[in-house]
Amino acid sequence: MVIVEQIINGLALGGVYALIALGFTLIFGVLRLFHISHGDVLMFTGYLVVTIAVFGFGQLPFLVVILLGMVLAAGLGVLVERAAFKPYRKSDEIIPLIGGIGMSLVLQNLALHIWGPEQLNFSLGVHIGDLHVGGIQIAGIRAAILLACVLLVLLFNFWMYRTRTGRAVRATASDPQTASMMGIQTERIILITFAVGSSLAGAAAALVGALYGAFYPALGFSMGLKAFAASILGGLGNMTGAVIGGLTLGILEVFTASYINVAYQDAVAMAIVIAVLLFRPQGILGRSVEEKL
Repeated sequence: MVIVEQIINGLALGGVYALIALGFTLIFGVLRLFHISHGDVLMFTGYLVVTIAVFGFGQLPFLVVILLGMVLAAGLGVLVERAAFKPYRKSDEIIPLIGGIGMSLVLQNLALHIWGPEQLNFSLGVHIGDLHVGGIQIAGIRAAILLACVLLVLLFNFWMYRTRTGRAVRATASDPQTASMMGIQTERIILITFAVGSSLAGAAAALVGALYGAFYPALGFSMGLKAFAASILGGLGNMTGAVIGGLTLGILEVFTASYINVAYQDAVAMAIVIAVLLFRPQGILGRSVEEKL
């Protein structure tokens, strides 16, 4: 029974990682760009959500907090794209990467200046009783987080594969020049891509806040690393792989913390990246591609 409970806890944590990895993978799929500052968009959005929802209004319903995080992150993601990536879109690949690192440092230092270096502790006021199913005890907040992650992934999947905008995003990711010739406004699609990808990070920020009740400036680096590890594990550029990678990473972290040592929990992400790059560089669902000269 304890193992089942740990798996459920891991799925809840992995669901959060899956949301972040989905946004990261979406942006990479369209622009072939490693959004280095993706985790810091989550961190900065988390601070904004807490400032508004907790210190501003006192308490807001959990659903409103999630929606607020998504809206704020979408706006922040668009600003990041305009400032750090658009000016260098036609430059060598290393230049946008450096721009992303610069934006990451900007967001971290802004958070340090506004909220200070200390950990910000808070409560979103989410009180959900534990669930008891067949002798298995499930923390109510983790069940709610897992349910929210499942619903968000399903909504994202519907948008991606059942709407005109989603089809335009996939067309742009497949061949930007052909998509432009077919009348798709690729510049608009890029903005939408950053807005949607960042909104998933914003939802994850609200869920992280409900789960841990704390934010700190270095959280963005940690979450960005987890998103990258989940994407590599599932197959870089593969949406389904990002979800599977995130869930797998969450379960592995929970089992590491429970049965080995909590100090090694974060090391799992880096170990996974190294192992996958060594033995299966294309990831679980990725496909190897022969490069032709």
